[in-house]
Amino acid sequence: MRTGYAHMVQDDYVLRVRRLMSDRRARLAALRTPADVRAYQEHVLRAIGAAFAPIPIRTPLNPRVTATHQRSGYRIENLLFDSRPGLWVSANLYVPNGLTAPAPAVLATCGHSGNGKALATYQQFCLRLTHAGFVVLIYDPLNQGERDQYALLPPADVVSNCCLAHNMMGKQLELLGENLSMWRAWDGIRALDYLLERPEVDRRHVGVTGNSGGGTLSTWLWPLDRRITMAAPSCFVTSLLNNLENEIPADSEQYPPGVLGAGLDLADFLIARAPDPA
Repeated sequence: MRTGYAHMVQDDYVLRVRRLMSDRRARLAALRTPADVRAYQEHVLRAIGAAFAPIPIRTPLNPRVTATHQRSGYRIENLLFDSRPGLWVSANLYVPNGLTAPAPAVLATCGHSGNGKALATYQQFCLRLTHAGFVVLIYDPLNQGERDQYALLPPADVVSNCCLAHNMMGKQLELLGENLSMWRAWDGIRALDYLLERPEVDRRHVGVTGNSGGGTLSTWLWPLDRRITMAAPSCFVTSLLNNLENEIPADSEQYPPGVLGAGLDLADFLIARAPDPA
């Protein structure tokens, strides 16, 4: 005979989040003037800023090109840079041949691929953008591609794939009063720092896009860094309530602390920059 006890915590949180989302709908429905909308955006931005604190200090990137590969119509530069002191980020820069002026650029964010930026799908979308005339920078997330954070540990279920490793890192950071959302976003912000230093890049036209976990980072980076002028997050934005009701799992970096408690939903990360193109 089922008692339902095993599901009590889940059911309790579903009810709490339903109330939060009901309050959010009422708040949105009450917006009547441009000033109302701006006030709501300011509330959203304050909540996002609190969720992604503390903001690290910018330290030297120490960028280095480790190899260059010339291809038909473009080249790929293999890069390393330090998003924090001693924390290397591996990346590939795609540059169209024959540029006569600075070109629009795209910061490309990876989804949950064990081989990171080397996944064929991610190489393909970088190439399509490059052939369309964009300069594209794609970087490996923590514990993906060339950034294995647990290489010295024996194989273990808790870190046996990138999702489990992200959750392990998230738990470790929580003990230090930090969160993986900001660590992941900071890699993207520092990647953007490097991209905007390149003479091939037109700083007036800089987009961000990615799929799945890359959609997550595209969504986070959009309100966090206004140097990005357009965003196209893919296969991520939904409702936090839908995720909870459907018992959909997500990684530690996909739940910035305090966002839900502030009454925000994922769409608010896009609303924060309206009417900028997303």
